[in-house]
Amino acid sequence: MKTERQRGFGILAILALLIFPGAAGAKTLLVAESGGDFTSLGQALAAVSPGDTIEVGPGTYQGNIVIKGEDIRIIGHGDPVIQGGKTGTVVTMTGKNITFTGFTVKGGGRDLCKDDSGLMFKHCTQGQVEDCRFLDNLFGCYFYQSDNCVFRNNLISGREHDVQEERGNGIHLWDAAYYLIEGNEIRHARDGIYVSFANYGMIRDNWIHHTRYGLHYMYSEGNRFNENLLTDNVAGAAVMYSKNMEWNRNVFAHNRGFRAYGVLWQDVRHSECRHNLVIDNTIGLYFDHAGESEVANNLVVWNDIAAVVLENSELNTIYGNNFINNLSNVQLRGGTQKGRNNTFFKDGQGNFWDDYRGYDLDGDGIGDNPHTLQDIFEFMLALEPAYRLFLFSPVSQAISTAEKVFPIIDISTEGVDPHPLIKKVEVFEQEKLFEKLNRFNSGNEGAWQYGRLITLICSLLMLGLSVLVIARYYRKTGR
Repeated sequence: MKTERQRGFGILAILALLIFPGAAGAKTLLVAESGGDFTSLGQALAAVSPGDTIEVGPGTYQGNIVIKGEDIRIIGHGDPVIQGGKTGTVVTMTGKNITFTGFTVKGGGRDLCKDDSGLMFKHCTQGQVEDCRFLDNLFGCYFYQSDNCVFRNNLISGREHDVQEERGNGIHLWDAAYYLIEGNEIRHARDGIYVSFANYGMIRDNWIHHTRYGLHYMYSEGNRFNENLLTDNVAGAAVMYSKNMEWNRNVFAHNRGFRAYGVLWQDVRHSECRHNLVIDNTIGLYFDHAGESEVANNLVVWNDIAAVVLENSELNTIYGNNFINNLSNVQLRGGTQKGRNNTFFKDGQGNFWDDYRGYDLDGDGIGDNPHTLQDIFEFMLALEPAYRLFLFSPVSQAISTAEKVFPIIDISTEGVDPHPLIKKVEVFEQEKLFEKLNRFNSGNEGAWQYGRLITLICSLLMLGLSVLVIARYYRKTGR
């Protein structure tokens, strides 16, 4: 006679079969070059049912394949390779609750108009891709009208020897939502991650390097971008026509070139940028038609220009940041800043400026005199960027000194921090940000420092050469 406990288990089993009807007949299909149930992935996919698992042994298997259905798991053992035919997309996932893990996917097509990819989530929900490598593909992974999908702990390496404009993006999202992209390395793509009309997602703990834009947001909202490392790109991140964004605890480093940025905000609203390390970029932070956002508690260090604010940007609050060892801290470009209401303080707290020369007699940690953001040479540089050629030259120093002696041009109203900080702000987990940068750039961490040193040496040599030429002129003329 059945006990009450046995009856309970029986009822639970019946309920499980009613809720998950495929669970009773779930099976494991083995794909192997020899000794398996199937020798090709196409055969196994034709036989798969909801709840089944396909396990794939080592070897090379022919793409292009389509994984279609619900509650399917495809697991690779021993790094099996799915080889595309140099046309189309190698792996397409469409359906619900599909897991794909443990593969190398390579050899996709080259048609940008058809979005040829290594892997594509296409009309897929709850898809999950983990621990894979995507090599020699146009787009690494493409999210096409797919929601609640996860892309985790993968490597994407683009076609390094192709012209950058002819490469696809590492990860491309279009009309997707509630996605999670974390723990990936992306390199040698056009853009590392391109987000278009994709909302309410999380991009976390990725390393993106040697791309055009490490991250490129367009027409998206409600996304979070946290704890990522973006190095050696043309721009670390470009955020355009988006709103309600969160950017926290990222590293934007060594992004250099003509018009290169750590972070570019263009037509961005209601967003926040906090606790980031912005280091060794041509321009650290660039605000173009950006507004109603907060930039706080960031460490902005060793950039050519720490921040550029165009006069079409308004109602931004920039406070609690450290501006240290930049060639130029802030440039306010494009005409007057009056009436734009960009403030460099909040609730009586300004920023730490390494070029502030004021004092704090009352000991409250706030400078007693306001800090003018630009000297006369930086003011001129904002109007005419070509003057950058004379940055840190005797010419720039002479102009700045002359303006202090004869202050005939009033630039103080163009940008002032009325509450400059005397001490540096503690940036959240600052040591961890530097540790992450040094760990991933272990073979290159000194190169940028040597580059700055070489630049300084060349400047000194040019100055010395100029002095030598002048001296020889005076000796010849006897003056």
